[in-house]
Amino acid sequence: MSPVSGVGFNYAIQDAVVAANILAGPLKAGRLTESDLAKVQRQRLWPTSVVQTLQSVFQKNLIGNIRASQQPARVPWQLRALVHVPILRDLPGKLIAFGPRRVRLREA
Repeated sequence: MSPVSGVGFNYAIQDAVVAANILAGPLKAGRLTESDLAKVQRQRLWPTSVVQTLQSVFQKNLIGNIRASQQPARVPWQLRALVHVPILRDLPGKLIAFGPRRVRLREA
């Protein structure tokens, strides 16, 4: 997980919530199996891959271009457009905060 956009901590919490939801029952019953652990991994693989891909694109296309340029930084038109369209403006923050799939702690 790249430090770009600061999602590492959020994802650690989401990983813990998914793990708690899946593993609490088997742990209480004393019957935790490798397939239970694999279920946690399967549920976290897609959201993590999505965010890592977005981070990579953002880092290469925006930050990389700014760092490589000798010109003053210019905000791409796509980012300027985000400010004017509310649903698009709110999307990056929600994606950073909650990821592509929200997780909630279930009562055990």
